[in-house]
Amino acid sequence: MRDLAVKAKAEETFKWQSPVYALNGKNVFWISRFKNHFSIGFFNGMFLRDPEKILVNAQEGKTRAMRHLKFEAVSDIDSITVLAYMHEVLLNQEKGIQLLPNKG
Repeated sequence: MRDLAVKAKAEETFKWQSPVYALNGKNVFWISRFKNHFSIGFFNGMFLRDPEKILVNAQEGKTRAMRHLKFEAVSDIDSITVLAYMHEVLLNQEKGIQLLPNKG
């Protein structure tokens, strides 16, 4: 996953004990690992086109914009698709496409 993030040309930092990727100082996506799976999460993933219909809400009922791709094995990763999602989310960030906080 980190190799794909390097190809996407995102700025790598570490937060929450995970690699987090940014553009111009704004968090865009992260890679996380869990006991039975690993994932790549997109902070404003709700704006991705998702032609493959593989994005899932990061925490249904809690998060509005976050989406992630979940994998159980490295062999599950379609590098072309994942890299396309990374490029799109970086382009969206560059354009300023984001969900603004509810000020209600």
